[in-house]
Amino acid sequence: MRFFELMSKKTNIVVLTPVRNEAWVLDAFLTCTSSWADYIILADQHSNDGTREIAQKYEKVILIDNPTDEWYEYICRTRLLEEAAKIPGDKIIFGLDADEFLSEGFEKSESWQRIINSQKNEIFCFNWLNLFDNFFTAEYTNMHFEWAAHYDASIDFVDEYKVRERHAVHCSRIPCLETSRCNYINVDDFWVIHLAKLNHEKMRQKFDFYQVTWVDKNEDRANPIRMYRGYNKFYSNNISNLSNPIKLCCKDSTKDYSYLVKTSDYGKHYIDEIKQVFNREGLEKFYKLCIWDNPYLKEAGFNPKIPIKYRLLHNYLRKTQEKSESKIINYLDKLLKRLYRF
Repeated sequence: MRFFELMSKKTNIVVLTPVRNEAWVLDAFLTCTSSWADYIILADQHSNDGTREIAQKYEKVILIDNPTDEWYEYICRTRLLEEAAKIPGDKIIFGLDADEFLSEGFEKSESWQRIINSQKNEIFCFNWLNLFDNFFTAEYTNMHFEWAAHYDASIDFVDEYKVRERHAVHCSRIPCLETSRCNYINVDDFWVIHLAKLNHEKMRQKFDFYQVTWVDKNEDRANPIRMYRGYNKFYSNNISNLSNPIKLCCKDSTKDYSYLVKTSDYGKHYIDEIKQVFNREGLEKFYKLCIWDNPYLKEAGFNPKIPIKYRLLHNYLRKTQEKSESKIINYLDKLLKRLYRF
């Protein structure tokens, strides 16, 4: 009884992470995250690349199953929150994916001290630092996202999440309360490092998968022009070429664990999930999507005869992508969005 009483008084840092075939980055993620988190809950969705075996090596990991056959982010994140609710006492919950790390020296920042000494219902919003191609090329964003929050027993955060989130992709990482009930705090003295765009080939599979999932599960909100423009903008206008590489470090250490990251994985499991959707729904529903030049889809046997009106749209999108922010292209896009709604 004494042990659980002590546990209930301690504010634990709990990291919630969905995984599916993340062996390429999981050793680095768990090594670094274990240095500052008390618990790391992984919800695994049928990984077959060694992800589960890697997870089982780390004592702070709680490995649970995400038993869904197809990706539905709301279901997975709810499952993670349900497991986190079993941990007694106050909790500072971080929603991090396996390819996301806290930047070097975070533990020395004022914001980190604010987080670990936070009060209930304080929600912390972070900027992304996206890496492109290598650890020397980065985009420092200026958009704050809710990635961490302090909840006590007075908040049923599982129910709060269920009330506000039903999306198949791009859900909030944590339950976001109304501003009248909480305090939103921007973190500007360290970053969340994002490794997804180190491998563009893998990113292409992931973005095509997102588009298919949007149409499959959120058809009324899907537009092929908006999605293509957003998901195929690999490079931004504010990329920095760094003189020193970004490091993936543990708390209170400058040792770099980026050597554990393997960028050769091209994301075959995304194609496998797209195949499941196509086999269930057929192809016609997805003709408007500009994804049919993906060589891995063709290799999987999906090479339909797309109607000419959609082929014309796809050619337009590809040829104008590099100029998509110009006024003329923006105007043309607005006109075409009215014609090509799902």
